[in-house]
Amino acid sequence: MGNAVQKIGDVMRLNRRQLLEQVGLAGAALATGGFAASAESEPSGWRAGTAMEEITPPLDVGILMSAGRRLWAPFLGVRMPLYARALVIDNGHARVGLVALDLLGLAGEAVGGWEAFKQRLVVHAAERLSHDSIVLACSHTHSGPESLALTDLYKTKAFHEWVDVLCDHCSAALGRASRALVPVRLVGGTAPAQGWGVNRRIKTGRGIVYPGGVRPDDKVIGPEGPTDEQVRVLAMLDAAGKPAAIIVNATAHAICEMCIKQVSPDYPGEMSKLLEASHPGSRALFLQGAAGNISSSEVSTGAEGSRRQGRRLADAVEQALLQAQPIGGKSLRLQWAAVDLPARSPTGQPLPQPLKAPVGALRLGNAALVFLPGEPFLEIAMGIRQASPFGLTMVAGYCEDYIGYIPTDRAFRNGGYETGPGRWSRVGAGSERLMRQAAITLLQGINK
Repeated sequence: MGNAVQKIGDVMRLNRRQLLEQVGLAGAALATGGFAASAESEPSGWRAGTAMEEITPPLDVGILMSAGRRLWAPFLGVRMPLYARALVIDNGHARVGLVALDLLGLAGEAVGGWEAFKQRLVVHAAERLSHDSIVLACSHTHSGPESLALTDLYKTKAFHEWVDVLCDHCSAALGRASRALVPVRLVGGTAPAQGWGVNRRIKTGRGIVYPGGVRPDDKVIGPEGPTDEQVRVLAMLDAAGKPAAIIVNATAHAICEMCIKQVSPDYPGEMSKLLEASHPGSRALFLQGAAGNISSSEVSTGAEGSRRQGRRLADAVEQALLQAQPIGGKSLRLQWAAVDLPARSPTGQPLPQPLKAPVGALRLGNAALVFLPGEPFLEIAMGIRQASPFGLTMVAGYCEDYIGYIPTDRAFRNGGYETGPGRWSRVGAGSERLMRQAAITLLQGINK
């Protein structure tokens, strides 16, 4: 399976400059009006500002080596730095801040309590931003620090000190973005990325295994579920038609460099670097999709795999931008819900008290973004998008407080790593429906 996916990826991989030339739009054309620049001459009312702060940890704030054995190890070096990319959006009536983090995730237990951590973010974030108008989303790079409280790393002094720095830098980025607002118009689009990811839960005669664990003598039934081969893009164009910010939503575990003891943002960081180089002055914010059961097609291929996957994604983003259409509407609304999910102990025993999961929905005109905690399975996002009243709906996982995997009921019946038991698998069967319905209810609410 891995070789087949690699061959598909090789066929699909294009040089980004070649892609622009193929559609007849070179850099000079971008400078004179930009891709999909709206023909509207009236001010849109939207303003956006961006900023970026480095959040690379010290080497002794180390990498997750094994969740099952609760092992972490210090980093040996830094291949690429990690960043917090902040975007602040304002429509004259409301203001929202989004921070895309090159991190594995953030658990409330690891950062001193989730509400307290969010409250600290508003210190430098300028007026009109409160803790509940800020969204934190992680790329799920496995080459960032172990910030999920799956090991005892979060109890160390070095980790505590890094969390303080992380909070200060996220807050500073939000403040600078708030002070850098410029008029923008919104455009959105999608593009295919065949071979981009694989459903990592393979059904065999002996149960669920990962693709790399399939034995020659196995009876292979096939992937348990679907993949998502669409990249969704929402860009904010300035007065010259150039992107001030590019939000990218794609779905695949960032594990090209897994367990290599070098700090790296993996493929999402490679993608952001490429897009920001092609569009000077812009910021590319990656929102990881519902990737709980979706792996990158470049699993454990190292830095070269990250670069290939990042370029493949950047190419798809460029294609989506070239075909993007204006996003109508003026509404800016962010709403939250706390969903009670059936909870389990690390040993798999049902707990009497539910696990409260934060779910958010953001309306940007006639587009919407949904923010899910933990590691939701792809089928949850698909159900949300299908029921969404918005034409362009992005669903991001790994947002806000980390609560572990959110598997489908089918996955609970079939078993496997993601269903636990373990500290990474804290919810029980039935969570799929509750999570999906909470998000759909929020989308319906912000559409009124």
